[in-house]
Amino acid sequence: MTESFSRLVWVFILTLALAVRVGVGVYWNSFVEKNSASSATPQTVNQDGPFFYGDSDSYWKLARTIAFGHPYEFDEVRRWQIFRMPGYPALLAPLFWFYGENPPIFPARLEGALFGTINVALVGWLALTLFGRTDQGRFVAALAAFFVALDPTEALQSVSILSEEPFMTFSLLLNVEFVKIGRYLGVFPSADAEFGGEKTASVPLLSKTFFICSVKLAVFNAAAIYMRPSWFYFLPFAVAVLLLFRLLLDLTRRRIGHFILWTRRSLSRLLLCVILVHLLTFTLLLPWTLRNYRLSGRLIATTLQMGASLYDGLNPEATGASDMSFVDRFRQEELVSPSDSEDVHFEIRLDKRMKTAALNWVKSNPIKALYLAVVKFYRLWAPTPREQSFSSPLLKWILMVSYLPILILGLMGLMSVVKHDETAFFLIVPPLYVTSLHVVFVSSIRYRVPVMCCFSILAAFWLATSIAKMRNRRPLVQLNPDKKRTLPSPNA
Repeated sequence: MTESFSRLVWVFILTLALAVRVGVGVYWNSFVEKNSASSATPQTVNQDGPFFYGDSDSYWKLARTIAFGHPYEFDEVRRWQIFRMPGYPALLAPLFWFYGENPPIFPARLEGALFGTINVALVGWLALTLFGRTDQGRFVAALAAFFVALDPTEALQSVSILSEEPFMTFSLLLNVEFVKIGRYLGVFPSADAEFGGEKTASVPLLSKTFFICSVKLAVFNAAAIYMRPSWFYFLPFAVAVLLLFRLLLDLTRRRIGHFILWTRRSLSRLLLCVILVHLLTFTLLLPWTLRNYRLSGRLIATTLQMGASLYDGLNPEATGASDMSFVDRFRQEELVSPSDSEDVHFEIRLDKRMKTAALNWVKSNPIKALYLAVVKFYRLWAPTPREQSFSSPLLKWILMVSYLPILILGLMGLMSVVKHDETAFFLIVPPLYVTSLHVVFVSSIRYRVPVMCCFSILAAFWLATSIAKMRNRRPLVQLNPDKKRTLPSPNA
């Protein structure tokens, strides 16, 4: 694939991605407005216009407060102040500067379509970072981006006034930097240097490359957390999975000595990196944390959603779907009979009350909680949505036909690449993290969309290697871990 042809392919893919998202945005805007006006389906409506998701209403109101310098809170009765991170509302705020108090919603959908198109490009960049800039590496990147460009769930999510799309942007950038710094630190040493060999040991830890990668990792990590606070524990989770991943690999290969050397050298370097990244992340979160401290007297780095989200997923009436109608009941109980000193901020007391109720229910009903986890897993990875709002047979067929081939080919790609330690790890950790979260909290196909790109890359890899085998060409990636291969530099 020549450079000029590659550019034309990418221009086509990105133009197609933008056109699909704008088209979906036009349709979705009309659909939601029409259904909201006729009350044919349950919608959330406010004075500014219709929203399909309840979350969108809060983002919209918070964007107005940022735009006009009002106190950062929403809901005139409840006055939630620490319930939403300000990342996505800050991206919506310029619309209020331009249009005034009541901007139309469609420009916000166009903003989401733009983020969705950027994400298509970033999926290609992640694939290139993993597989290199060979002809077949470029083919995998373009094919994976093409899959994401035509993904109807990703296209719909990008125009739905939700934080998922900009969150996906920063999480993809985070994953690219994670790959680079993992290579730099020798987390997955190339086979031409034994575990703990000279190549890994000679890498200077406190170098300019290490510092730049760590800063970029922290910036993207903080930005992702500002969009979705649930990403707060992603890097520690990734390190824990990495430790288990390497242990299982070396046990199956009967190389426990290599695991011990790897733990002493590469893992200790990675832990130091993660500590540095989190210190930098906390620094970037400090303005929000100090604002929360002034309001509540407590250091709250993200939000007070944990209690409500936990009880939403774990309560006697829980089905795996979201139903926040219980919040008013808990709020009223807390007003009548405070669970703590009244000097403690009300949102803190309410969050603690709901969290305690959820945990007490789990202690009393462990079997039901496990059953709910299975239900939530299915809701997350089901071929069709479980929500009544998406009950149209045509829509279900479209979603199923676009989802199952990518999932099946992606799993086949994962089986093919599992011996290629690095690629398997970096592409499976985000789906594992999202799954771990949503078997506890509520679940729907909405939450899997930001990590489906990992399966798109694996599906593209499997197709590329299959085509290469049919043409009797060398495979894209040497899957034999005992063969020598050259890794791209961390600055590639």
